[in-house]
Amino acid sequence: MEPGERLKANDRLIFVGAIDSVVDLHRIRGLVPATNQVMKLEGARKDRSFFEAVVSSTNPLAGKSVRAGGFRTRYHAVIIALARNGVRLRGKIGDMVLHAGDTLLLEARPTFIDQQGRSRDFLLVSEVGGFHPLNHEGAPAALAITIGMVALAASGLLSMLEAALVAAGLMIALGCTSAQVARRAPDWQVLVVIATSFGVGAALQKSGVAGVLADGIIGFAGGNPWATLALVFTATALLTAIATNNVAAVMAFPIALSAAHHMNVDVMPFAITIMVAASASFATPIGYQTNLMVYNAGGYRFADFVRIGLPLTLLVGLVTVGLVPLIWGF
Repeated sequence: MEPGERLKANDRLIFVGAIDSVVDLHRIRGLVPATNQVMKLEGARKDRSFFEAVVSSTNPLAGKSVRAGGFRTRYHAVIIALARNGVRLRGKIGDMVLHAGDTLLLEARPTFIDQQGRSRDFLLVSEVGGFHPLNHEGAPAALAITIGMVALAASGLLSMLEAALVAAGLMIALGCTSAQVARRAPDWQVLVVIATSFGVGAALQKSGVAGVLADGIIGFAGGNPWATLALVFTATALLTAIATNNVAAVMAFPIALSAAHHMNVDVMPFAITIMVAASASFATPIGYQTNLMVYNAGGYRFADFVRIGLPLTLLVGLVTVGLVPLIWGF
């Protein structure tokens, strides 16, 4: 196809690429699979996910064609692509004979991994990218609900938590997403980290450690609120560089709160400074998840982050400490 050729409705396109690219194609609005097999599964496509599975030698369908073995009926999944020895096989999926070691790209309901993850029929089952086919039809409703949530929270009619809960319920009720997908969405590891961080923060506050650290910071700063604010930013930025932003914020806030009370100044400048400092995860690749993603994919060294991230953190710190007290006074 020439780059300047215009696409028209009902055009059939053939793509060649990696498995992840196939998943991306299914997420593009206006593109639908050319095979009608995905339409024969129960449930809407928006409620399904993509999986990669490797056929084992004990699979009862090994040596049979996909159609003859009734793959779709047996596993409630459809094969989108099939690769053997690292090479994608061409032709009709239904006519292909399954062999042990074949890698399948499947579309199925999210429960497929729970049902087949420990099955002897497959050597490996993994979700591809954590994506599912997008529900483009629900986009207008989702946008309207999001705007309504922000408006309700901004007007004060509902708290942010209440507005978010109402919006989440409407998203499910109007079909923007399914309850099953919504249940799988929370990152429980992050929630556990946040919860334990609050526990650490409360322990620092109640044990008196926060007060001792606050006295030390105030003494080092000579009782000057501006200097204390700079030290709070430094301590929080150091914590976020070696831990996570959630841990840094929760651990730094009790100390800053005690320091503000001891100096009889408003805590708001310290709270804003901690928010900014906890997000200044520039100096190390371990400070934030996306840093690690870039670190691995780009072939960077630890020193590259320090060389670029440290001056950037210093710049953010100078701007924050200089401007925050002017907007939120002590």
